[in-house]
Amino acid sequence: MEEDESKKSLLEQYTELTKNSLVKVQFSCGGNSTSIDEPEAIPIVPESYVPESVVTYAMASDEDVDAIVTLLKTNNLPISDLGTGQRMFLVARYKNKTVGCVAVELYGDSGLLRSLAVNTDFQGKGIGQKLVAEAENWSRDNELKNLYLLTTTAAAFFPKIGWSSSDRNAVPDSILQSSEFASVCPTTAICMIKKLD
Repeated sequence: MEEDESKKSLLEQYTELTKNSLVKVQFSCGGNSTSIDEPEAIPIVPESYVPESVVTYAMASDEDVDAIVTLLKTNNLPISDLGTGQRMFLVARYKNKTVGCVAVELYGDSGLLRSLAVNTDFQGKGIGQKLVAEAENWSRDNELKNLYLLTTTAAAFFPKIGWSSSDRNAVPDSILQSSEFASVCPTTAICMIKKLD
């Protein structure tokens, strides 16, 4: 006597069905079935993938100076005024290679964020954003109230990480007299602010 179909489990019914089918079927742990004759797309990690955990961030040292200058030149950022003023550089390193940098110039309880650059092979991996976050944390730890910047190329980037447009007239006089504001950056550069308190 033939077994009642309603008493068979779903798996038994599928298994029996595949015995008479030209299409092989595999079962997933959720009970769904997919054809094993059709390959599924498998995401492959690109060679350029850089795990965030292997990029380190630290205060720059004398050994980073040449790499910083190269990064700034490659990214068309000014270097002519780096010999003046008081600033702190942070760097991003990958396998002991300096792949990014950012600086904070100090003006009392305010700072000027500048010289944000990332090696072209490492762009688009969140390194620039992390460098800015590290610079902001360093500025808070050193009791700065606000950070300012001028940009001609990254006006779309900074608002995504909490920066706002600012009128140049609202910038402290000490920063207005900096080389970035006074001569290095064009008057068309966009001024932005990040409040740290």
